[in-house]
Parts: sequence; structure tokens; C-alpha cells
Amino acid sequence: MAVVSMAAPRLAQFDADPRWDLVVRLVESRRFAKSARLREFLVYISHAALAGEWSEITEHKIGQRVFGRTPDYNPHEDNIVRSHARLLRQKLEAYFVSEGASEPLVLRIPKGGYVPEFLERPPQEPEAPPHGFSQSVAVWLAAAAAVLSFCVAILVILVARGESGPRGAGSPALDALWSQMFSDKMTTTIVIPDHTFAMLQEASGRRRDLQAYLHGAPPGDQTGENPAGGLRTLFPEFSERRYTTFDGFSTALRVVEISHHFPGRVTIRYARDLTPAEIGRGHTILIGRPTANLWTQLFDSRLNFHLDSDLQNRRVIGRNSAPQPGEPAEFVPRMEPRRSESYSAVAFLDNFNGGNVLLIGGAASSAEQSAANFVTSARLLGELSQKISRSGRMPHFDALLRTVTVDGVSQEPSIAAYRVLASR
Repeated sequence: MAVVSMAAPRLAQFDADPRWDLVVRLVESRRFAKSARLREFLVYISHAALAGEWSEITEHKIGQRVFGRTPDYNPHEDNIVRSHARLLRQKLEAYFVSEGASEPLVLRIPKGGYVPEFLERPPQEPEAPPHGFSQSVAVWLAAAAAVLSFCVAILVILVARGESGPRGAGSPALDALWSQMFSDKMTTTIVIPDHTFAMLQEASGRRRDLQAYLHGAPPGDQTGENPAGGLRTLFPEFSERRYTTFDGFSTALRVVEISHHFPGRVTIRYARDLTPAEIGRGHTILIGRPTANLWTQLFDSRLNFHLDSDLQNRRVIGRNSAPQPGEPAEFVPRMEPRRSESYSAVAFLDNFNGGNVLLIGGAASSAEQSAANFVTSARLLGELSQKISRSGRMPHFDALLRTVTVDGVSQEPSIAAYRVLASR
């Protein structure tokens, strides 16, 4: 099979085929703009599938055709196709809940293979935004609404989980951390981020503290200086909205999967519905950056590393409260044409009642996923465990992670800096 042009051209053999038209829109979208290799991957498997050349859609053939591997390369030793397939699935999922939310067809790549599926999506009536609401905010909400069903799926999984499971995740590093987040004597509460509130802060350019959040006030509502024109007027249904993102859902699902290996009861809560009494009872896992999960503010004073949202410049900076020799006071994200750096943070510390708290947050989607990867990967978490683990148990810690993205492909996170925390 000849390698097709990776610009997803209009091909005569696929004239009037809505599936190829979808592929063209995908590779021309903003979501894939900086991901040349993922575009090549998608075009190759889509072309082969629509042409009926199923034998070409194997890991070995993709490695040769897309990634330039030699015919004798061993996919078991070189996972480049699998790692890019994971990223491609993430890009596709993100596209269909954002700029592709109105696509009549959905393209997915089922796990365990590389043959793309083109599925019809039932049309949905879009909800009209409040009068005067900014178009960008309305688009964001429409995209977020499509993700809400994923949270329901988590609830179903949690309910079906039962009260206990086998002990141990099969990895010393994972057990050293996660055995302290689940127990048969305490409930573990997973807190999903409130991206409705994060979006409103970004629209207004103003941060809000936990106290205002608990009173249900949108950012900028009391001052009358909101550049968006008064968010309560623009968004009167704020208190009823419950939106999160796929990243928040994905991280929560990873935690649920790990919880199956340990005893105890697990519940899930939306950040805005949580109460102070709940967060101080049992073990708690807080997911999301500070603007999306304001409950992290309760633990700020005990952390050395902080993700500080610079809303005016639309970036998140890693703050280092007490730099050690050779460490900067600020970890500033970098954006270059082909390479970028972002930061995420993971902290493990004791809760107010004798339980433990785990904070998982990132500056952006890729960074938040990196933080989730770090705490759920035996190998990545093992790097930190080797440095600080004591007698098979992970001590409380605060870690800042760096994620490098090259040509739209995120690399594995690395530890930028860390601290061992003293217990209360």
C-alpha cells in the first residue's frame, strides 16, 4: 500500500463519502494543528479502513508506514505505535466534545486495535445561551455539556464496586501510596473539578476564594466591575450547572480502577456540592487545577509548590515557596513553535481527621493528564518512591512535575522538584 499524502486531500475514490470528509475536518482542526505525526497516523488508518485494506492496519505496518520503522522492528520492544494511539484517542475524544460537538459522525479507535470506527451520533438540540452571553463562553458550555454523561458513568461504576476488594495493586510503589488512600474504616471521597466556575473566572479575569465559592457567588458578581458585563446577568443558571471536563472524568476513572484493589467505600462528589464537613471526614482526592477545585485552598499553607493561575496572561505558573539551591522561585511554562513545557502538581498529605488527602492538578489538559499518569504508573511513581519511601510506605510529599510536548505529542512527566512533608 502506498503511503497517502498526510494532508488528508480530497480523494476521488472517496468523493461524497462523509467519513473521509470527517477525516479532512479532523486533520484541519485546531485540535490537531500542532500534531503532525498524529495527523499522519489518523490519515493512514482511515484511508486503509475506507479502502478495505484491513491487513495494513496492524501495529507493525503502522510502525513502518507512519513512523519510518524498518521491516524487522519489534513492536514488543518499541511501543511508539501504542503510545501515539493513546494520544490519538485522547485528541479524538477532546475534538468531539469541543469544536466537533456538532459532528453528525464520530470517529473512534477502540482499544486493543487500530481500525477506526465511524459512528452516527443522534442530533441534539443545542441549548440557547442566556441573552447577551459571550459566544466563546456559550461554546465552552456546549462542549462541557457533552461530557457530563461521563460523570454519570463514574457514579454507576462506584455504586457497582461494592464495599471492598482485593488488597494490593500489584506494585510496591502503587501500594506504598494508594494503600493509604483506601481503608475499610474510612470512606474515600473523589472530588471532580467544577469547570463551570473555572470558565467564569477565566471569562471575568478574576480569581475567587473558597469563601465566595461556598456562598455560590460567580466571580466578579459583587464588584460590578466584571469586564464580561456581570456574570450573574449573563449566566443566571450558574447555580444549577454541573460541568466538568473529560480530563477530570478520566482522572477520576483511573482512581476508581485503582480503588478496586483495596478495601473500603468510595464516593464521588462534584466540587460545588461538597461541604466542609465532608472534606474533613475520611480520605479525600481533589482533582483539577486551583480555579476548578477551590477546595485545594484549604491545604495551600502546608504546600511548598503551588499552581498559580495568571488569568490575565492565560497561563499557570508553578510557584516555589522556599527554593532550595539550584531551584527557581517560579517554574514558568514555555510555548515554542514545536515544543512546549507545562507543569502539574501532586501532593499527598494528612487530612484534618486522621485520613489522607491526595491533590492531582495541572496547568492544562496535558499537564493534568500527566499528573494522573504519574500517580497511577508503577514506573513513574516508583522514581519518587525510591527517593523517599520508608518501610514500604510513602511519606507525605509535595511534587512539581514537568511535561514536555513536542509536535503535539506529550512526553512522560518528569519530577521538576519535590519535598517530603511533615505530618500534622
